[in-house]
Formats: sequence, structure tokens, C-alpha cells
Amino acid sequence: MTGDPGTPGAGHWEINLGVSGERHPGVSAWKCPILDFNYGLGETVQLKYEVPYLVLGEAGQSRRSGWGNSEAGVKWRFLDTTSQGGLAISVYPQLEFNNADSASDDRGLVESGSTFLLPVQVEKRLGGVKLNLELGREFRASEDAWFYGAAVSRPLNARVELGLELTGAATPGLDRSRLVVNSGLTFAVDDRSSLHVAVGRELHNHSDPVATLVGYLGWQWRR
Repeated sequence: MTGDPGTPGAGHWEINLGVSGERHPGVSAWKCPILDFNYGLGETVQLKYEVPYLVLGEAGQSRRSGWGNSEAGVKWRFLDTTSQGGLAISVYPQLEFNNADSASDDRGLVESGSTFLLPVQVEKRLGGVKLNLELGREFRASEDAWFYGAAVSRPLNARVELGLELTGAATPGLDRSRLVVNSGLTFAVDDRSSLHVAVGRELHNHSDPVATLVGYLGWQWRR
């Protein structure tokens, strides 16, 4: 869930097909599938488009589903001194917006209107360990929010990488927040594709019942 400064490279694609879900007491929310397309515009710039299909189940109610909001963004890695033992830093402005002719906002699946996201991502390598930090702000019509994350990963062998993560969000005054702990594995299938698996739970949530399960399963293809 924590972003990193990496980009696909000039003229290359990174395509992710995934499924994610959260289970709260009496509520299950799924993104099934998540379609995520990324294109390298030069070595340090990435263009992105993402859209999920949402499925919401609530106790005592009929299941609701529909396309979620689209998200388009541009990532720019403006500093990269990792080859000299330094940092890589990127800024990643994104716009989330309702899809035309979609009724998902009427069904209560998404908020009506647009959201602007502005995260900054930092990467540092310490030996075989990679540390990623992210801090950003969501600008919404209803209420703005901070979001943040810290992820640590390291290879277990030539094909498998283990990751641990803390990520969350908070109101502007930091009086209400959400914190998730995740662990996951990345399996390199070949030079162009990999499988990503993660599972975790919320440590606390001041706005909603705590999620007892947060999970992700995804396939990444690079060209």
C-alpha cells in the first residue's frame, strides 16, 4: 500500500491486475479486480491510470457493486542517488474522479466529486534491506486527510522478497486516524512478471469498526 519512487523506465509498461479486500464486523469490501496501468515517460517520469470494480456486502442488506472512481497521476522521481548510497525521492500528484455514466456514487460505493492526492515518496537502501516512506495529503470536497506509510523489504532468495508495512490515514487535526499492519511476499515468476501477496489487519480505527482482515493478491506484468 506504501508507494515508492520506482518508475517503469523509458517506453516501458507496468501493468497490475489485482484483488484487494477488507473485512470489518458485519461489512466486507472488495476491489475485484483492480486494473492499474503505468507507462514510463523517460527514465524518471511515470504516467498512471487505475480503476477498480467495487463489491460491498453489509449484514442485512443486498450486495452492491459497480466501478469505483478512476485515478490518473504523474510520478516524477526528481532525486536518485541510490547508486551512491543515498536517497531516491519522488512526488506523485494524482486525481481521483467519478466515471462518466456511473451510478456508483448513488449506490454509496464512492464519494461524489473529485479528490486530489499529493504524496511524497522516499527510498533508502541499507545493505540488502530497502526502506520506503510515504507522506501525502488528500484534498476532498468533504474533509481533507493525511495518509502515510513505512515499508521494509528484503530478498529471501533470488526470486522471493519479504515485506513488512505500517500504513494509515488521519484527519487534518490528527484527532482521528487509521493504522494498518501488513506483511507480504513478492514472487518473481520470470524477468517480466511477478506475483504479489499481502495480508494484515487494522491496529486501530477511530471512525469505523476495526478491520480484522486486509488482503491483496496481484499479478504484475512488465514490458
